[in-house]
Amino acid sequence: MTIHHLAVDLSFESRNGTTTDSDFDAFTDRFINELDSLQECDPGIIDPDVVGSLAQRTLSVTMGVRADSLEDAIRLFSANVRATLHAAECETPTWPHFVPTTRTHEVRPVDAATG
Repeated sequence: MTIHHLAVDLSFESRNGTTTDSDFDAFTDRFINELDSLQECDPGIIDPDVVGSLAQRTLSVTMGVRADSLEDAIRLFSANVRATLHAAECETPTWPHFVPTTRTHEVRPVDAATG
């Protein structure tokens, strides 16, 4: 197996339009905590990282994924990001906090040395 280093950029909006930077910061904290929890139980996730902008409501997620092919790595990466979003109360109908505005996400390989 190979470790594939991947990244995705996500943008968000509030469903109710009345959230503050503090609200998005709390969502970001939940997302990071859930990603850390996922890493603890999945040895195929390597060194996840999240950076973002409160003002622009964006997050960039990078992580290594252990997989046999790039296609498998992209599938696993996307599933892990989606699971983390759901665990952080995103895109869950009963919790109207934040939903992605980016409808298709370009997951791309990154060089681990420069990523």
